[in-house]
Amino acid sequence: MNISKLFISLSVLSSIFITNYAYPEYNLATGREENLLISKEKEINMGRSIAEQVEEKFDLDENYLNQEKVAEIGKKIADVSDRKELIFTFKVLDKDDIENAFALPGGYVYIFKALLEKLDDDELAAIIAHEVGHVCARHGIKRLQSSLGYQIMQILVMRGAKDSYTRRKAGEAFGQLMLANSREDEFEADALAVKYLKKAGYNPEGMLSALDKLLQWQMERKTGPKRYWFTHPYLSARKAHVNKEITGQMTFEDYMNIVDEESYVMPY
Repeated sequence: MNISKLFISLSVLSSIFITNYAYPEYNLATGREENLLISKEKEINMGRSIAEQVEEKFDLDENYLNQEKVAEIGKKIADVSDRKELIFTFKVLDKDDIENAFALPGGYVYIFKALLEKLDDDELAAIIAHEVGHVCARHGIKRLQSSLGYQIMQILVMRGAKDSYTRRKAGEAFGQLMLANSREDEFEADALAVKYLKKAGYNPEGMLSALDKLLQWQMERKTGPKRYWFTHPYLSARKAHVNKEITGQMTFEDYMNIVDEESYVMPY
């Protein structure tokens, strides 16, 4: 099966699926009219259900001051975000060896204590704003929709492919398609974070120093999770994009970081 025909088929199937099941909605965060398959009510219910599972798997931090701090900063960010119709929830998970934060559909934002305790207020606000950006742009919901389309097309392609080489190339093509979306989501969430930080009165350069810390921790690890960075942009490239969002300019170092990231090819 020719790869170009594969993407034509993907486009046709997507158009049919969207025409029959999706509804257009203007997204204030992205500034685009987007076709959604999942309503706001379903998004909230989905997020609530997943949040319950998260809190069963991870204990909440019992430090009241930590919870209060994250909730207070989170509220300031949410109040200036593009989805004021949501009731955001911000919580700290009690884990000392995970330096991460994540957002669920519907406005559920979590940060692990290990990350929280290494950030100052502006850096913490930046991390939270990034996660709020994901929610406002509905990246999780759109990712779910993309995953559904991916699975449908993968089934059709694999049935039509007559040899292992074609099947492997088709899989790689799909993987690259999903990868591009993921990288763009991260950059878009960073851009939204800068906007929200400015509106909420935080120093947007906190995002740069937070990324510096994340990059330092990544480099200090004896074995880095390479496959994780296969689906997320390099921190140096994210920093370059953030710096451009803040200053409106790009330095030579920023340019080199972006070029290096975009020319990177995974060896496996």
